[in-house]
Amino acid sequence: GRPRGRLREVTARIRSQKDPWLAEWQPHLTSEAKPLSPYRIIHELSQVADVPNTIITHDAGSPRDELSPFWTPIAPLSYIGWGKSTQLGYGLGLAMGAKVAHPDKLCINFWGDAAIGMTGMDFETCVRTKIPILSILSNNFAMATEDDDMVLSRQKYGSTDISGNYAEFAKAMGGYGERVTDPDQVLHALVRGIRMTQEGTPVLLEFITAREKTFSTS
Repeated sequence: GRPRGRLREVTARIRSQKDPWLAEWQPHLTSEAKPLSPYRIIHELSQVADVPNTIITHDAGSPRDELSPFWTPIAPLSYIGWGKSTQLGYGLGLAMGAKVAHPDKLCINFWGDAAIGMTGMDFETCVRTKIPILSILSNNFAMATEDDDMVLSRQKYGSTDISGNYAEFAKAMGGYGERVTDPDQVLHALVRGIRMTQEGTPVLLEFITAREKTFSTS
């Protein structure tokens, strides 16, 4: 039906809630900490990406909780959101499919080191079949959200610990890989990565991040 004349009222109400919330989160979004804050990565990505021409998806677990509040999609069907406890690594295939369907768009998956352990070998599929996605990996060397639930096995066996150099893995598979540890290099790495996808190369940017357990879930 026709607009009911409430656009300004609703917009103002949303802004009255969103602006204080964003102000509260600014220290996370602009953090200079090392290891990196995953929120800094998301914030920088939102600044450098051509958002209307970008399709992005998260992965299960922390990447979903970190990305979904702070990524503002503009175009319809440009944000692929899904369940928190779905299979780890599912986002890689979603980004690949999005790129096949929309080769003119920047297609991104945002995932963690547990997820890449499940489906990471299919980055080679991106190289072999020429699907130049941008894969953004938050590597904190752990299944961090499981620490409190697996205390004994973590202490005795290191059951939540994960290791690997995934930037080098991406290079070995024939793609572009880069490891980033300095907050001042986050934006530059993203610019380089986007440029490489535009040139037809699949990209994996590995950001060494803190074991973030603070989420905007309220």
